[in-house]
Amino acid sequence: MSTDQDKLIAELVEKGLTGDMEPINSIEDRVLRSKAKAALAKAKRAAKSQETADPKKKKSEEKSSDDTPSSVNLNEKIGKMVKEKFPGSLANENTETYIQLKPDQWFEIATWLKSEPSLYFDSLQCQTGIDVGDNTLEARYNFHSMKHNHYTEIRIAVPRQEATIPSVEQIWRIADWFERETYDMLGIEFSGHRDLRRILLPDDWEGWPLRKDYQVQETYHGIVVPKIKEGWE
Repeated sequence: MSTDQDKLIAELVEKGLTGDMEPINSIEDRVLRSKAKAALAKAKRAAKSQETADPKKKKSEEKSSDDTPSSVNLNEKIGKMVKEKFPGSLANENTETYIQLKPDQWFEIATWLKSEPSLYFDSLQCQTGIDVGDNTLEARYNFHSMKHNHYTEIRIAVPRQEATIPSVEQIWRIADWFERETYDMLGIEFSGHRDLRRILLPDDWEGWPLRKDYQVQETYHGIVVPKIKEGWE
């Protein structure tokens, strides 16, 4: 193994130990990616052994972790932080179970959610959409911090006629296909997405199947589209 490769793997392991797995997962070279993951696993075992041998250090680290927001009141704390840092971005002051945001500053808030040390939401676990009625569509995001082991949910509602939300696929790469599926099913546009197109249906399909006002087209290129799902379940 070359010195440059050794140095790169060491840097990747250092980031992996903080919970940031994206640099490793984004390596295209499968051999190098496997070596980096093996080195990270070895480093984690060594760190665990050291913690077992030095219980005082482990206790000190557990105490310092108390400074991060707890899962019980995390959403409320994030809500207060967002209100102070991004005035006017909250769509709802009630942040007990989830955080409702306006779409305008979403990209900036998303960047902050990932980079803020006390939050460090490095994992977008799920992003989906829903037609909530009253002429409103909503995108929902579920985040997890591997470093702090805490979770939060963000919701962003937009009018059906102006269904546009800033994309976060350049912040969390996994959002690429998440946002494409939400676009495909509900027609929510994710501005700034570098490849926003349908992912399940053909590009020339008519309408958005998960909208409550969706009408199934009669035919597709001469093929009759069934409207009754009898026997499909």
